[in-house]
Amino acid sequence: MKKERFEAITDAVMAIIITIMALEIELPNLSEVGVNDFLVQIIIYIISYAFIAILWINHHNIFKYVKIVDHTTLWLNFLLLFSTSLIPLATRTIDELFYDNKSHIIFALVFGSATLFYFLLDERSLKLSGDTRTADTRKMNIIAIVLFALAIPLSYVNVYMSSAIFVLVPTAYFLLPRKFLNKNIAN
Repeated sequence: MKKERFEAITDAVMAIIITIMALEIELPNLSEVGVNDFLVQIIIYIISYAFIAILWINHHNIFKYVKIVDHTTLWLNFLLLFSTSLIPLATRTIDELFYDNKSHIIFALVFGSATLFYFLLDERSLKLSGDTRTADTRKMNIIAIVLFALAIPLSYVNVYMSSAIFVLVPTAYFLLPRKFLNKNIAN
């Protein structure tokens, strides 16, 4: 299959996922509690949105040098899209039941599975393209998977500990490309 069709379906699904998340935002009542709940909802939405944006940007970058995708790559991509399509559900659940550790477990499982499938897809793209990216990207993906897995038992200790992981991982991915840009400019 040509890469363009592959990228088109990915773009379409990611756009729909973001739209569904945006439609689930509820306007608050104007009381102090309502505004505070709305702020928590927006912060959770920002984390989920940032995660999807990072997936989409990185997906584009890893397939930059791939010319044709094979059957295995298609299935890995659909597994990534499936797990990513659960992000609105996980976002809504943690928004409604923030202090319930089960909502943090769902959030960690969904984000962790999306990260795992992204990692597998990234590894597959390396085989297809012959690209030689640094090991830093591979390490970051593995660390993110481990952190999301760690968020599950930590949610039993304190939901703020798992929440810190949910903020830390997208922040690290956001800051990581700057490190690579600076390294590449220096060379």
